[in-house]
Amino acid sequence: MHKLIYIMGPSYSGSTLLTLLLADHPDIATVGELKATSMGDVSTYSCSCGELLPACPFWQNVQQMMREQGRSFSLDDYKTHFQYPEHPLINRLFRAAFRNPVFETAREMGFLLSSAARKIRAQILAQNKALIEIICSLQQAPMFLDDSKDPIRLKLLLAADIWDIRTIQLIRDGRGVTNSYMHHHKTTMDKAAREWLHTQQECDRMAKLLGNTRCLTVHYENLCLGPEKTLADIYRFLDLQSENIAPSSRIKHILGNQMRLGSLQDIRLDEKWRQALSGTDVQIFNEIAGEVNRRHGYK
Repeated sequence: MHKLIYIMGPSYSGSTLLTLLLADHPDIATVGELKATSMGDVSTYSCSCGELLPACPFWQNVQQMMREQGRSFSLDDYKTHFQYPEHPLINRLFRAAFRNPVFETAREMGFLLSSAARKIRAQILAQNKALIEIICSLQQAPMFLDDSKDPIRLKLLLAADIWDIRTIQLIRDGRGVTNSYMHHHKTTMDKAAREWLHTQQECDRMAKLLGNTRCLTVHYENLCLGPEKTLADIYRFLDLQSENIAPSSRIKHILGNQMRLGSLQDIRLDEKWRQALSGTDVQIFNEIAGEVNRRHGYK
């Protein structure tokens, strides 16, 4: 089995930073989020190498190699995301949040009862497998990192039993996550806090199911304040050599937020929320999600 590293956590938790840092390891291939659901207009989207996506030689090679395998693939639709909006019931099997064992048993029963759902799942898994192998080949690395964050995507990848998957659960103070969510989505703290709580609880359930041997918890704040130690811990978890790992000369082709286009020379802890959130915002967050945030060590 090929080894696959999966970063799990809510959006705005620092996963692009972690991906860029891990991409320096010569044994790790990655393009960031393999599900690629928030690309927008690809004609104006810049790869982390600096080229616009359609002009990037790496992505041109990926497209060509996928087409040589007879696969439908384009930069604005990788066909790697587990969804099927054409059929609401099948789409619910793919997209319903990861919950308790009874619900997950019901999900599996749904797949057993629907040959169409099984066929679509197999097609999406095959697309992921082909794309991962092509990227690993082009980047000459045996291990692949998927920064898609979504817990239910992780469950579907695990159930396929194609890869040896190690999961990194990335956790950030929920007040920082919700501040970013409010800024990017122009919404209220009430909605942002409920979104964070829902996703964090889903991630926690998955992490508990996996256990410590298959899931490592990493705090965004520790990553920023002590990147060398945090990366060394991750390398040990992944059974990777960790000595003398320096910024790689390999050109990176990472998709994600604007951080992909910047420099990692000066990593700084982002705690803008301390000034940006009003007292009312903090109070609303604490009422909705404070207990779960404290459970993860944030007072």
